[in-house]
Amino acid sequence: MARGRKRKAGPRTKSGRLSTAGIPRIDRGNDRAAQMQAIYGTNGSDAIGRCFERGLMGSGQDAKAMLDTGRAIHRAYWAHYANGPVRCSLADRNGASVAEDSERERRQELWLRDMLRIAGDGGHTVRVLFDQLIVDINPDQGPDWLDRLIARKPMSTDWACLACALDTLADCAGVERLTAQRSA
Repeated sequence: MARGRKRKAGPRTKSGRLSTAGIPRIDRGNDRAAQMQAIYGTNGSDAIGRCFERGLMGSGQDAKAMLDTGRAIHRAYWAHYANGPVRCSLADRNGASVAEDSERERRQELWLRDMLRIAGDGGHTVRVLFDQLIVDINPDQGPDWLDRLIARKPMSTDWACLACALDTLADCAGVERLTAQRSA
């Protein structure tokens, strides 16, 4: 009588291992995922990345600094306000000393508060537009005004929404940004 796991069905190699011939190693997803990868590369998984890849943030080091700052704000926001700091399930820390860890978390939270204060200084509408571009999770599409700009079918207020969100992000990143007035 055999013991252990049942043998998996399928063709075998000479050594007896299950053959992987004919089995694709990397699943690239569906056609839409392949199209998004072709258009945006690795920056298609968030709104700020799609905005960056389409050149709506400008170009050069200032645009890259805004992209990096936006992503850092997004990560810090969800780490601190949605989930809390990342902890080990077996202990009250993640391998570093508790004093160093809590000090780092405190500095990061203070930085995040400063960034959100800068975003909120413009008023409620500015903060909502900033949140739609930076904080909200938009893996495939959204916000609507950005999708219309990317599709080159903007409504009359879409350029203003983008300029407002990017001006706020530029303030957070410490980047000088000249807002271009565009009409749709």
